[in-house]
Amino acid sequence: MTEEDRKIRIRDVTDVLELIGGRWRGPILAYLCESPRRFSELKDTLEGITPRILIKELRYLEMNKMVYSEKSTISGNSVVYGLTEHGESIESVIVAIHAWAKEHRMKVFTDQ
Repeated sequence: MTEEDRKIRIRDVTDVLELIGGRWRGPILAYLCESPRRFSELKDTLEGITPRILIKELRYLEMNKMVYSEKSTISGNSVVYGLTEHGESIESVIVAIHAWAKEHRMKVFTDQ
């Protein structure tokens, strides 16, 4: 691998970890991989997240074209969030992270 390729690889990994990093963005994306969700569903499922932080993280993900928001057709005052077409491309990464996490837990908790 050339030095330039190495720098690009490191930059790309840094960019992805910035996008899905932190305590809440990855879980938000993982939950939205299942289907679009109302704000209240996200808040109730992501135990411990405050409404203010959830709004901040959803706005960040919208700004990065991963998530869209729209008024609910069922209830006029609720907002539904879902993955954009670009956001759907993260699903394979989420699946890979989940698989690796299970293996990692097994390694850490059984190979002592």
